[in-house]
Amino acid sequence: MTKHAYLLLLLIGLIPLSVSSQGKLKVEGSRVVVGETLNYKASWGFFTIGSAVTKIDKQLFKIGPNVCYKIDIAGRTNGIAKLFYVRDSWQSYIDTANVTTYRSSRSIREGKYEMDELIHFDQPNKKAEVKVWDKKSNSFVLKKIYDTPENIRDVVAGFMVFRLVDLSKYKKGELFTVNGFYEDEGYKINVIYEGMETLKTEKGKVLCYKVKPIVPKNHVFDGRDAVDVWLSANKSKTIVRIRARMFVGNVMIELQ
Repeated sequence: MTKHAYLLLLLIGLIPLSVSSQGKLKVEGSRVVVGETLNYKASWGFFTIGSAVTKIDKQLFKIGPNVCYKIDIAGRTNGIAKLFYVRDSWQSYIDTANVTTYRSSRSIREGKYEMDELIHFDQPNKKAEVKVWDKKSNSFVLKKIYDTPENIRDVVAGFMVFRLVDLSKYKKGELFTVNGFYEDEGYKINVIYEGMETLKTEKGKVLCYKVKPIVPKNHVFDGRDAVDVWLSANKSKTIVRIRARMFVGNVMIELQ
Protein backbone atom coordinates (compact mmCIF):
# COMPACT_ATOMS: atom_id res chain seq x y z
CA MET A 1 0.00 0.00 0.00
CA THR A 2 1.48 3.36 -0.97
CA LYS A 3 0.99 6.55 1.00
CA HIS A 4 -0.43 8.16 -2.15
CA ALA A 5 -3.14 5.51 -2.50
CA TYR A 6 -3.94 5.62 1.19
CA LEU A 7 -4.40 9.40 1.34
CA LEU A 8 -6.54 9.28 -1.79
CA LEU A 9 -8.71 6.64 -0.18
CA LEU A 10 -9.07 8.70 2.98
CA LEU A 11 -10.32 11.51 0.78
CA ILE A 12 -12.85 9.18 -0.87
CA GLY A 13 -13.88 7.93 2.57
CA LEU A 14 -14.51 11.53 3.69
CA ILE A 15 -12.36 11.37 6.77
CA PRO A 16 -9.07 13.19 6.54
CA LEU A 17 -10.83 16.39 7.48
CA SER A 18 -12.51 15.46 10.66
CA VAL A 19 -10.29 13.11 12.57
CA SER A 20 -11.06 13.77 16.20
CA SER A 21 -12.22 16.70 18.21
CA GLN A 22 -10.73 18.06 21.40
CA GLY A 23 -12.94 18.06 24.45
CA LYS A 24 -13.45 21.85 24.43
CA LEU A 25 -15.51 21.74 21.25
CA LYS A 26 -19.20 21.67 22.09
CA VAL A 27 -21.06 18.99 20.15
CA GLU A 28 -24.64 17.80 20.36
CA GLY A 29 -24.83 14.03 19.99
CA SER A 30 -28.63 14.18 19.97
CA ARG A 31 -28.45 15.78 16.50
CA VAL A 32 -27.13 12.57 14.92
CA VAL A 33 -29.81 11.17 12.59
CA VAL A 34 -30.19 7.40 13.10
CA GLY A 35 -30.89 5.50 9.88
CA GLU A 36 -29.15 8.13 7.75
CA THR A 37 -27.38 6.87 4.59
CA LEU A 38 -25.30 9.20 2.42
CA ASN A 39 -23.70 8.32 -0.91
CA TYR A 40 -20.80 10.17 -2.48
CA LYS A 41 -18.82 9.99 -5.70
CA ALA A 42 -15.24 11.07 -6.30
CA SER A 43 -14.16 12.50 -9.63
CA TRP A 44 -10.90 13.60 -11.19
CA GLY A 45 -11.65 16.00 -14.02
CA PHE A 46 -14.33 14.33 -16.13
CA PHE A 47 -13.57 10.86 -14.74
CA THR A 48 -15.30 9.10 -11.85
CA ILE A 49 -12.62 7.45 -9.73
CA GLY A 50 -14.35 6.31 -6.55
CA SER A 51 -17.37 6.21 -4.31
CA ALA A 52 -18.17 6.19 -0.61
CA VAL A 53 -21.18 5.53 1.59
CA THR A 54 -21.82 6.43 5.22
CA LYS A 55 -24.50 4.66 7.25
CA ILE A 56 -25.82 5.30 10.76
CA ASP A 57 -27.58 2.21 12.10
CA LYS A 58 -31.26 2.55 13.02
CA GLN A 59 -30.63 0.74 16.30
CA LEU A 60 -28.64 1.86 19.34
CA PHE A 61 -26.07 -0.46 20.94
CA LYS A 62 -24.59 -0.82 24.42
CA ILE A 63 -20.84 -1.02 24.88
CA GLY A 64 -20.52 -1.69 28.59
CA PRO A 65 -22.74 0.92 30.29
CA ASN A 66 -22.58 3.27 27.31
CA VAL A 67 -25.36 3.72 24.75
CA CYS A 68 -23.81 4.07 21.30
CA TYR A 69 -24.53 4.83 17.67
CA LYS A 70 -23.05 2.36 15.16
CA ILE A 71 -21.64 4.14 12.13
CA ASP A 72 -20.14 2.53 9.01
CA ILE A 73 -18.10 4.18 6.27
CA ALA A 74 -16.95 2.35 3.14
CA GLY A 75 -14.79 3.67 0.31
CA ARG A 76 -13.78 2.10 -2.96
CA THR A 77 -12.17 2.97 -6.25
CA ASN A 78 -14.03 2.46 -9.51
CA GLY A 79 -14.03 3.68 -13.09
CA ILE A 80 -10.51 4.31 -14.37
CA ALA A 81 -9.21 4.05 -10.79
CA LYS A 82 -10.01 0.32 -10.71
CA LEU A 83 -6.39 -0.08 -11.77
CA PHE A 84 -5.61 0.88 -8.16
CA TYR A 85 -7.80 -1.60 -6.27
CA VAL A 86 -9.23 -0.21 -3.03
CA ARG A 87 -12.02 -1.67 -0.87
CA ASP A 88 -11.78 -0.15 2.60
CA SER A 89 -14.29 0.10 5.43
CA TRP A 90 -14.51 1.54 8.94
CA GLN A 91 -17.01 0.85 11.73
CA SER A 92 -17.36 2.67 15.04
CA TYR A 93 -19.49 2.58 18.16
CA ILE A 94 -19.87 6.15 19.36
CA ASP A 95 -21.35 7.45 22.59
CA THR A 96 -24.73 9.13 22.04
CA ALA A 97 -24.06 11.76 24.70
CA ASN A 98 -20.66 13.20 23.78
CA VAL A 99 -19.73 11.47 20.48
CA THR A 100 -16.62 9.77 21.87
CA THR A 101 -15.54 6.35 20.58
CA TYR A 102 -15.65 3.13 22.61
CA ARG A 103 -14.93 0.59 19.88
CA SER A 104 -13.81 0.84 16.27
CA SER A 105 -12.58 -1.40 13.49
CA ARG A 106 -11.25 -1.06 9.99
CA SER A 107 -10.75 -3.42 7.09
CA ILE A 108 -8.20 -2.35 4.48
CA ARG A 109 -7.95 -3.95 1.04
CA GLU A 110 -5.61 -2.03 -1.26
CA GLY A 111 -3.94 -3.94 -4.07
CA LYS A 112 -2.22 -6.91 -2.44
CA TYR A 113 -2.19 -5.22 0.96
CA GLU A 114 -4.68 -6.45 3.59
CA MET A 115 -5.15 -5.34 7.19
CA ASP A 116 -7.89 -5.83 9.78
CA GLU A 117 -7.77 -3.92 13.04
CA LEU A 118 -9.84 -3.60 16.23
CA ILE A 119 -9.47 -0.78 18.75
CA HIS A 120 -11.04 -0.64 22.21
CA PHE A 121 -10.96 2.82 23.76
CA ASP A 122 -10.77 2.99 27.56
CA GLN A 123 -12.10 6.53 27.98
CA PRO A 124 -11.76 6.82 31.80
CA ASN A 125 -8.11 5.72 31.73
CA LYS A 126 -7.26 7.42 28.41
CA LYS A 127 -5.97 4.27 26.71
CA ALA A 128 -6.45 2.66 23.29
CA GLU A 129 -5.95 -1.10 22.93
CA VAL A 130 -5.08 -1.93 19.33
CA LYS A 131 -5.39 -5.47 17.96
CA VAL A 132 -4.65 -6.71 14.43
CA TRP A 133 -5.74 -9.88 12.65
CA ASP A 134 -3.06 -12.58 12.59
CA LYS A 135 -3.48 -15.18 9.84
CA LYS A 136 -1.25 -17.72 11.57
CA SER A 137 -3.31 -17.86 14.77
CA ASN A 138 -6.55 -17.01 12.95
CA SER A 139 -7.39 -14.43 15.62
CA PHE A 140 -6.89 -10.81 16.65
CA VAL A 141 -3.68 -10.31 18.60
CA LEU A 142 -2.60 -7.37 20.71
CA LYS A 143 -0.39 -4.91 18.87
CA LYS A 144 0.01 -2.26 21.55
CA ILE A 145 -1.80 -0.19 24.19
CA TYR A 146 -1.44 3.54 23.58
CA ASP A 147 -1.99 6.59 25.75
CA THR A 148 -4.64 8.92 24.32
CA PRO A 149 -5.95 12.44 24.96
CA GLU A 150 -9.13 12.94 26.96
CA ASN A 151 -12.43 12.38 25.12
CA ILE A 152 -10.69 10.59 22.26
CA ARG A 153 -12.52 9.99 19.00
CA ASP A 154 -11.55 7.81 16.08
CA VAL A 155 -11.81 9.08 12.51
CA VAL A 156 -15.47 8.08 12.12
CA ALA A 157 -16.51 9.90 15.29
CA GLY A 158 -14.36 12.80 14.10
CA PHE A 159 -16.32 12.82 10.86
CA MET A 160 -19.53 13.20 12.89
CA VAL A 161 -18.06 15.87 15.17
CA PHE A 162 -17.13 17.87 12.11
CA ARG A 163 -20.84 18.00 11.26
CA LEU A 164 -21.95 18.74 14.82
CA VAL A 165 -19.82 21.82 15.46
CA ASP A 166 -22.10 24.91 15.46
CA LEU A 167 -20.48 26.91 12.67
CA SER A 168 -23.13 29.63 12.91
CA LYS A 169 -21.30 30.90 16.00
CA TYR A 170 -18.03 31.39 14.15
CA LYS A 171 -16.91 34.50 12.28
CA LYS A 172 -15.15 34.31 8.92
CA GLY A 173 -11.46 33.65 9.50
CA GLU A 174 -11.89 32.09 12.95
CA LEU A 175 -10.59 28.59 13.51
CA PHE A 176 -10.99 25.61 15.77
CA THR A 177 -8.49 22.83 16.37
CA VAL A 178 -9.15 19.12 16.09
CA ASN A 179 -6.79 16.57 17.57
CA GLY A 180 -6.73 12.85 17.90
CA PHE A 181 -5.16 9.45 17.61
CA TYR A 182 -4.78 7.62 14.30
CA GLU A 183 -2.33 5.04 13.02
CA ASP A 184 -0.25 5.05 16.22
CA GLU A 185 0.25 8.79 16.40
CA GLY A 186 -1.37 11.93 17.67
CA TYR A 187 -1.88 15.09 15.66
CA LYS A 188 -3.65 18.43 15.55
CA ILE A 189 -5.35 20.05 12.57
CA ASN A 190 -6.55 23.65 12.46
CA VAL A 191 -9.83 24.23 10.63
CA ILE A 192 -10.57 27.73 9.30
CA TYR A 193 -14.18 28.89 8.90
CA GLU A 194 -14.47 30.71 5.56
CA GLY A 195 -18.06 31.92 5.71
CA MET A 196 -21.16 30.93 3.74
CA GLU A 197 -21.43 30.12 0.04
CA THR A 198 -24.17 28.91 -2.29
CA LEU A 199 -23.25 25.83 -4.34
CA LYS A 200 -24.85 24.74 -7.59
CA THR A 201 -25.53 21.00 -7.41
CA GLU A 202 -27.43 18.44 -9.46
CA LYS A 203 -30.41 19.00 -7.13
CA GLY A 204 -30.28 22.78 -7.30
CA LYS A 205 -28.65 25.50 -5.23
CA VAL A 206 -27.56 24.67 -1.66
CA LEU A 207 -26.55 27.25 0.94
CA CYS A 208 -23.42 25.96 2.70
CA TYR A 209 -20.85 26.68 5.37
CA LYS A 210 -17.35 26.56 3.90
CA VAL A 211 -14.35 25.44 5.96
CA LYS A 212 -10.70 24.80 5.18
CA PRO A 213 -8.75 22.19 7.18
CA ILE A 214 -5.00 22.82 7.18
CA VAL A 215 -3.76 19.34 6.33
CA PRO A 216 -0.39 17.93 7.49
CA LYS A 217 2.48 18.26 5.04
CA ASN A 218 2.46 15.31 2.62
CA HIS A 219 3.31 14.27 -0.93
CA VAL A 220 -0.28 14.12 -2.22
CA PHE A 221 -2.02 17.43 -1.52
CA ASP A 222 -0.66 20.53 -3.23
CA GLY A 223 -0.09 22.66 -0.15
CA ARG A 224 -1.38 22.59 3.42
CA ASP A 225 -4.42 24.67 2.38
CA ALA A 226 -5.32 22.37 -0.52
CA VAL A 227 -8.66 21.08 0.82
CA ASP A 228 -12.03 22.87 0.96
CA VAL A 229 -15.21 21.47 2.50
CA TRP A 230 -18.81 22.64 2.12
CA LEU A 231 -21.49 21.59 4.64
CA SER A 232 -25.19 22.32 4.18
CA ALA A 233 -26.28 25.31 6.28
CA ASN A 234 -29.25 23.51 7.80
CA LYS A 235 -29.95 21.18 10.71
CA SER A 236 -28.37 18.12 9.04
CA LYS A 237 -25.01 19.85 8.30
CA THR A 238 -24.41 17.27 5.56
CA ILE A 239 -21.08 17.39 3.75
CA VAL A 240 -22.14 18.46 0.25
CA ARG A 241 -18.77 18.78 -1.46
CA ILE A 242 -15.05 18.32 -0.84
CA ARG A 243 -12.46 19.74 -3.22
CA ALA A 244 -8.82 18.70 -2.93
CA ARG A 245 -6.00 20.24 -4.92
CA MET A 246 -3.51 17.44 -5.54
CA PHE A 247 -0.22 17.23 -7.41
CA VAL A 248 -1.96 15.08 -10.04
CA GLY A 249 -4.92 17.49 -10.42
CA ASN A 250 -8.08 18.37 -8.53
CA VAL A 251 -10.25 15.68 -6.93
CA MET A 252 -13.90 16.48 -6.20
CA ILE A 253 -16.14 14.49 -3.84
CA GLU A 254 -19.85 15.25 -4.04
CA LEU A 255 -23.03 14.12 -2.31
CA GLN A 256 -25.29 12.14 -4.62
